[in-house]
Amino acid sequence: MFLIASVNPKADPFPGFSWFTNSTMDAVLVVAAIVLFVQLATRKVSVIPTPAQNFLEWLIETVYAALESIVGKHMIRQVFPLLCSFFLFILVANWSALLPGVGTIGWGESVQGHFEVTTPLLRPANADLNMTLALTSLFMVCWLYWSIKETGLVGFLLHIFGPKGGLKGFLKYLLMPIFFGVGLIEVISIASRGISLPIRLYGNIYAGKSLVHAMSEIAGPWWGILISMPFYVLEILIGLLQALVFMLLCAVYIQLSTAHEEGEHSH
Repeated sequence: MFLIASVNPKADPFPGFSWFTNSTMDAVLVVAAIVLFVQLATRKVSVIPTPAQNFLEWLIETVYAALESIVGKHMIRQVFPLLCSFFLFILVANWSALLPGVGTIGWGESVQGHFEVTTPLLRPANADLNMTLALTSLFMVCWLYWSIKETGLVGFLLHIFGPKGGLKGFLKYLLMPIFFGVGLIEVISIASRGISLPIRLYGNIYAGKSLVHAMSEIAGPWWGILISMPFYVLEILIGLLQALVFMLLCAVYIQLSTAHEEGEHSH
């Protein structure tokens, strides 16, 4: 579907720049598109906003309010730039995967009389596990920094391994080994976030792109367009949901490690 390709034995779409992959190229274009839209929307900010400015302001305010309700007023100014950037990048990258030519323009070979692209010029950014791992790694580093900054190193360790529920006296010391064991489980849970976040995003986008491509290939170039249309609509929704899920899960993780600090500031 939407196939434009030529035979080229080279597996690397950008010879001499092996680090610059086709998914990296897609990510660069996505970032450029976001920056260009924001620049155009805010080039002439006015009291009576243009449609682009109005849409951008609505989007930012909506995301800000959603994140503030989770992380609280104290943390929102620190975490909003990163989490909002995650949301915008993941959303646009997910939707860009549905554009004609993404994954179907490139180099390949003839298989049983049918040309098959093996090295696309552009590959969906979030269909590359390296990209989702990079996003998650960046978040985990920032999460650790914010957690220690807000609670202190000792407070951070006590939050994980210390007694819970305000226990005092003899019972507190008696249950300390149990809470330490619970803390070890919590460490495993925290480490698993670095696996679940990227795998969830990567799996959904890769599977969705593969499904749309497979359905269009089965029915041929023209009927394939009609048959795959419901799947396109579904992937648009999934792309939005995955961007929201990634951002909101990150916000929840931040809230869990800084909640007691937020409570102190509220008094």
